[in-house]
Amino acid sequence: MAGIKVRTDPVTRSKLGESVLSDLREELRAIDCQSCGRPLRRWRRPALAVYADGELANASLHHTGCRPPGWHEGPMAPVSDVPHLTWRAGTFVMPALLTLGAASDGTPFFLVNPSYEAALLQYVDGERGEDGEHGETSENREDEENRENGENARGWQVWTVEVFKELGLDGGLHALSPDAVPTRGLTASIADRTVSVTVRSGEVHHHWPDIPVAPETERLARSRGSIVVGVTTLFDIHKPITDLQIGMHVATGEFAVGVAALAGGGGGGGKGGRRRKP
Repeated sequence: MAGIKVRTDPVTRSKLGESVLSDLREELRAIDCQSCGRPLRRWRRPALAVYADGELANASLHHTGCRPPGWHEGPMAPVSDVPHLTWRAGTFVMPALLTLGAASDGTPFFLVNPSYEAALLQYVDGERGEDGEHGETSENREDEENRENGENARGWQVWTVEVFKELGLDGGLHALSPDAVPTRGLTASIADRTVSVTVRSGEVHHHWPDIPVAPETERLARSRGSIVVGVTTLFDIHKPITDLQIGMHVATGEFAVGVAALAGGGGGGGKGGRRRKP
């Protein structure tokens, strides 16, 4: 995966390291400026602005004239509350052959990339041992050697998908089974050949409405009473993705995966929804 080119400042490069910056270049996509909302021109490198608050940070893309590249300390808005953030989703049937025995029939699947121009970062403390005490271990020494070699094994990590796993979308391949228990706080509704999916946990609310669903996908979802939901930032959902690619990433745990129970009623914008961009 080639990734995009972004403008960065020395502080951000120092704090994140090349490994995390490489992950951001691969997972972020230059669609719209997160300051003004206008398109980011493809032939100009967007600025990467990072807002850090304790162990969390939000990295986002902007026109350099709207917001120069830089590292900022202080409170930040949740990624889901950013009004200009692009998300895209699609539905399909995962062939039974690619579920590695988890299902004997095709699996109705809803795949979403919830964050194109922004990413959540989490700071992971590499100084603690398994017992929670500070101290040197062989793993710590290896991490230090990696850092000396330019590898960011500890410190800031891209955490956008991990957040959804923390919300319960951590089913992996088991979520593809018809017997999988629905994920708490994850629901879906189908109406007028569209499906809408919602994730709720306390004050956290993600809503992806009105995604077209093919008749076969709808039939299987209604038969199961649920639809599998996968969350990823590795792909642009509007570009071709093979079933094999999706199956491999589900199997390796690179997607956040859960089971959304079908609820009554139709889809809709709803509170907390964001516009889906073409």
